[in-house]
Amino acid sequence: MEAHVASFKVWALDDVVYGPVELEELRGWARDERVSAESWIYCVTTRRWSTALELPGLRELFVCDTEPAAVVRPGVLRRIRVLGDLSDEQLTIFARLGEVVHFPPFTTIMKVGSAGDSMFFVLDGQVRLRIFVKEREILIAVQEAGGVFGQISLFDSGPRVTDAVSDSPVMLFKVTAAAFRQLCRAQPEVATPVLLALGRTLATRIRTDDKHLCEMVAMSASVR
Repeated sequence: MEAHVASFKVWALDDVVYGPVELEELRGWARDERVSAESWIYCVTTRRWSTALELPGLRELFVCDTEPAAVVRPGVLRRIRVLGDLSDEQLTIFARLGEVVHFPPFTTIMKVGSAGDSMFFVLDGQVRLRIFVKEREILIAVQEAGGVFGQISLFDSGPRVTDAVSDSPVMLFKVTAAAFRQLCRAQPEVATPVLLALGRTLATRIRTDDKHLCEMVAMSASVR
């Protein structure tokens, strides 16, 4: 009798692929919380990646866990400028990647020197990015609905270089660097346009900073 071939592989948060395993064993992993609703599962039969929440036979194990959480609709994410090139299907996938978080006014969302482990998309409200120089607040940028901040953490996982403070009640879509790295490996067709858009925003910022630096150098040289 021909041996039964296992059908699934699991991409874990530690970037290690486990398996192959059969569906019943995979269900056991889900019950033991070794697999979450957001875990990426590769189906050997269809040769496609999907989240555990999308997989028939697993979805019912996560419904109770996911219903209380705030779920962002793909149409809401389309308001984010760097996500504007994604299709409806890609936005649906991206929407499962993170979580909606709320902050009241004058709340510190991230702090200089803290671990850069996530990025934030502004769905509603206004966020002020700042630093302090000799106890004086210096405004770096203001991000309103449609903006993004904290994205440098995707590239180097380094410490934050600014504070982020809510100027009003804000609603943010938070995506961890670990979750985005998984997306890059499992579904690069979704991650690539986001990375390119984020790269363009960083390039614009660098060009602006370089222009200001050149102007300061030229001004200093003219004074001498």
